[in-house]
Amino acid sequence: MRTSTAADERESTAEDHGRDRLKNPVAIEREQCESMRRVAGATGASAHELKLLMQRLVDIDRSGKSAGIVAQGNIAADRMEAEVQMLDLGDGCIAGQQAEACQRIDFGLLETLNPAHDKKWYARWKFWSFILGAAGPVASLTLQGLALRPSEPEDAHADLVAKARKVLESWRRTSDPLFWSAVEDYVRQQAFSLETQAYLMHCIAAVFSGDTMKLSNEQSEALTGLLTDTYCDALGTAATMPSSDIYRRLAEGLEATDRETGVHRMLGRSDAAQIAMTTLVTAIGHGGSH
Repeated sequence: MRTSTAADERESTAEDHGRDRLKNPVAIEREQCESMRRVAGATGASAHELKLLMQRLVDIDRSGKSAGIVAQGNIAADRMEAEVQMLDLGDGCIAGQQAEACQRIDFGLLETLNPAHDKKWYARWKFWSFILGAAGPVASLTLQGLALRPSEPEDAHADLVAKARKVLESWRRTSDPLFWSAVEDYVRQQAFSLETQAYLMHCIAAVFSGDTMKLSNEQSEALTGLLTDTYCDALGTAATMPSSDIYRRLAEGLEATDRETGVHRMLGRSDAAQIAMTTLVTAIGHGGSH
């Protein structure tokens, strides 16, 4: 495949992180407002509720209680990622590519940026910022912790847990076309590297697992090839963010036939995200992000 890419697709998650830290407060506030509008528009969640939720998170941070919630959220997210089911392809070579893609993501994103932040932390922060409509690192990771950790009826943060889960569940009910269109919008806005996008797809596969299919190796190869061609076609145009065309194509839907039931239907969000992840990692491997 072609090995060049548009200049706007930055080289690495480290550069994504560096650019983010240089943003001025006005740009951060604007991004936060746009993120909340995106969540409210795509999921039907109340923008007012999101603002109140974020204000409560600021209060938690000021009282010094956020660190434990963030840690619990990261532990829960790691456990969820470890349990994500790969596409069931039997003995096909694409299954091996899927596993290799996950391994490459893990190795690449665990390289240290500095003592306080690593690539995986940053990519996870951006994922939850998108899902839960928050811009700040502490706020989005605290929301992650609240959305994923178990809570007791008398938990001091029980109301926040309920609100965070409500937003997450509203994404689960959002139609796939609207969801992938929102992803495309977010990736364009952030100008993410291919590396970060691959990790975001891994997160989507883990968070929105379910409704999976058993695909033949031939079907998976064809679907991966379709997304690869979509990316290559965008490279040949004046597109400023070639990889975003992948999400536009996902919004149109990917169809396949379950090899056991014979049912022909659209792929679920998790399966589609895994195919997108493999496509992006393949692009990185061919020099697509450099």
